[in-house]
Parts: sequence; C-alpha cells; structure tokens
Amino acid sequence: METVLIPISSFPTVVYTIPLGVCLVFWLLSLLGILAFLDVDIDSEAGLAGLLATFGLAGVPITLSLSLLFLFAWSLCLFSAAWLLPWLPEGLVYNAAGSAVLILSFVFSVYLTGKITRPLSRLLVTHEARSNHSLVAKYCEITSLTVNGHFGQAKVEDGGAGLIISVRADTPNDFKKGDSALIYEYDPDKNIYFISKQE
Repeated sequence: METVLIPISSFPTVVYTIPLGVCLVFWLLSLLGILAFLDVDIDSEAGLAGLLATFGLAGVPITLSLSLLFLFAWSLCLFSAAWLLPWLPEGLVYNAAGSAVLILSFVFSVYLTGKITRPLSRLLVTHEARSNHSLVAKYCEITSLTVNGHFGQAKVEDGGAGLIISVRADTPNDFKKGDSALIYEYDPDKNIYFISKQE
C-alpha cells in the first residue's frame, strides 16, 4: 500500500492527485444521488468559455472535461514519476524535471481530452424545440371546412411537412378550407390557437 501512496502523494503527481480526488468524490456522490449532475453554463462565463474553446474542451459538461483532463494529467505524471524521475538525483535537477513533467503532462492531457470531447460534443448537442408561443403572430392555412369557437384546424409552415394545430375563431365568420389566417393568441391550458382574418 505504501508503494502506491508514496508516488501519488509526492511531487509532481500530488498536484493532480488532489483535483482528481475531488472529481472522483463528485462522481461518487452523483452516482449515489446526493448531488445532481452538474453542468456549468460556460456561456455565462466568457473567460472560461473562451479558454475551454481554445483547448477544444467546450461542448460537453465542464465536469466531464475537467475529470478527463485531471485523469490524463495524473496518469502521465504518475508514469513519469515512477519510471523516469527516480533516475535523477535529488535536489534542484529533480525539482526542475518534476516541474517539466507537471507542465508536459498537462499539455498532453489537454490534447488527449480534446480528442475525446470533440466527438462527444456532437452527440451532446441540445436542440431547442419550437415553442408553442413562437407561432403567435404567424400565418396559418385553414385545413378544416369551417372554424368556430369549438372546432377548427390549420397548418403552419415550419420548413418541413408543416404543423397541424387546433384553432378557434369568433363566430360568425366566413373561414373556409384554404383560407389564410393570423394567429394572435395561444391558450397553453387547452393547447389551442386563436386566429383572425389576415389583414
């Protein structure tokens, strides 16, 4: 056990052992349901968003990016500390080499994390669904034979096959199939739209 604890708690590996430990605790608590999955809105932090985008780490939850970053940095640093640094004499040379390992491990981990997060970012794209309220002030085409206060259907163009919506209009009116009408209100409780004659 001591042979494992010494390298991970010694310079330079210990610099990455601490943040990696924090990440592991976070993921453990998340799996146990104690913490909700944290996805920091990096768009609200211009500096952080730009930094992550520069390194190619944007587009995925920041917790995932940082976890991978620290895991790779820790692994590279541990490997170097276990196989390369023991050959160097203690003192200034060892500390200088340890600092170089620390920096190079970070650089390579940024590259490796970017290689993984870039493909993942395409899978984690959030598509904004069209809001029902976004149809207000748009025009629709009547598809039912008539429209009154209890029944009516219309089609709204959405760039595809079109959306069929339930519409209502004050009566009496002369709406008929094929007419164009203006949507002026939406009732979210009943999921219906109110229309009027196109001006």
